[in-house]
Parts: sequence; C-alpha cells; structure tokens
Amino acid sequence: MLLAQKKPVKRVHAPLLVRAGYAIRWAILETLNMSPDAADTPSQAPSAAPRVGRPPRVNLQRIVDAALEIGLDRVSLPMVADKLGVGSSTLYRHVRNRDELLRLATVKVALERRLPSAPQTHWSALAMRYAQSLFDSLSREPLVIQELMRGRLGPDVEVDYLEPFLLAMSQHGFTPAEGLHLFRAIGMVTVGAAVGATAVQARVAAGDKDGADAFARVLAERAPSELPLIRAALAERVDLVGNQWPGLLHLLLAGIAATRGEVLPPLEPAG
Repeated sequence: MLLAQKKPVKRVHAPLLVRAGYAIRWAILETLNMSPDAADTPSQAPSAAPRVGRPPRVNLQRIVDAALEIGLDRVSLPMVADKLGVGSSTLYRHVRNRDELLRLATVKVALERRLPSAPQTHWSALAMRYAQSLFDSLSREPLVIQELMRGRLGPDVEVDYLEPFLLAMSQHGFTPAEGLHLFRAIGMVTVGAAVGATAVQARVAAGDKDGADAFARVLAERAPSELPLIRAALAERVDLVGNQWPGLLHLLLAGIAATRGEVLPPLEPAG
C-alpha cells in the first residue's frame, strides 16, 4: 500500500510595508519621532552569549542621519553600521536594504526644506529664499532629483511645504490658485537649475574646470566655419559654471509682479 504523499506546506509571508508615497512620509514623520526603543522589533529569545555592557541605542532617525553624514552617493549599510557602532543585522530591524535607506534619507532632505519667513518681507524675496532652499536641498543631495524623476516624492510629501507656501503668499494678496501657479513656476526653474548644477559639478570633477572645455573639444572637431554663434559666445568668456539661475528666476517674478501692477525690489545679493 502506497503511503499518501504529504503536500508541501506553503509559507505565507506577511506583506512587506511599501514605504513609498504616504508610507515613506509616515515613516519619516512618525518613526523618526519615536523614542529610541519604540522602533525596536518585539523581544526575542536571548542569545547564548549576551553582549557585555549596554548596547548602542539605534533607531531609524540615527540610521538616516548617519547615512546623510556619510553621503548618499557612497553610503552602504555596513558603513552606517560601523559609524553607529552596531552590527549590520541591527540595521535590518529598521530598513530592508540600501534602496529603502536611500529613499527614506532623500525624503528627510525634502521634508527639511521649510518656507523661510520674515515680517514685512516682500513676497518676491520670500519666493527667492524658498527657491534657494529648494536648490540647496537638491544640489546637496542629487539623489533627491532622481527620486523626483522616478515619481517617488509626490504630493504626499509636497503638501507639507506647499500649504505653508500658499498661506505665506495669501498674506500678500495671492489667491490659492495664484500661489499654486507661483509655486510651480519656482519649482520648474529651480529644479532645472539644480539638474544643471549637478551636471556641471560632474564635468568639473572629470576635469572640465571652467565648463567650456567640453565645448572647446567639440568645436575643435568641427570645421572653423561651423557653429559661428557658439564660437562667438565662448569668445566673450561666458560663465558656464556660475550660479545664474537666481537672476533668471527674478526675471520670471518680475513678469508676475507686472501682471499685479507691481515693480519688484532689486534682487537680494547671495548670502
């Protein structure tokens, strides 16, 4: 008589928490505010060889901060563990892998951007300061730009600084719709500037000291009669590396001010 074969038991794994969109924001706003012990996993059976002394207290906030201190372009989980003085296995109680750590860190960088405020400040100066804050956040951590391009930093993160922006602009006579259009215009200029600055930084790191070396190499491969306008522009030693975007944004704001019957104050010098 043949013995009945046992069917293999299928293990049902609990669904993993997808920390994207609102879930990422929740992880940053909620988990980072938890006490150091609150983010720990439930207690497990003690190991045969307990650690001597009190173990380091690690939570998600310290892990993300350590990753930012190391630099998101080169960070790894072993590097974070070494910086915090814990084993790599400890980090996996809080993050699943490097990609998740990078997403959490980039969201924190985005959430740290807050609308500057000052009494009796013209709305254009407030907008310029906000744009500078956005530019600094993006250029400091280019990975944030990648996350934006992948759609991982959507409205669930954006609303946290959009609402204060609209409130600030409403105090200067902007309707919510006008404030939203202004917000989008600032973003288009500033994000584009940050992308351009990141590309320039990469070229400079590769040896293109003044931003014109790449143009010079291309022009050298063409006949002298080709591309005369580009040659003329470069002959005037146009600055291809300088921080020119604030002036361009100020021109855009001047156009918005003109539709409101206003004249903008002069552009504030870079601080």
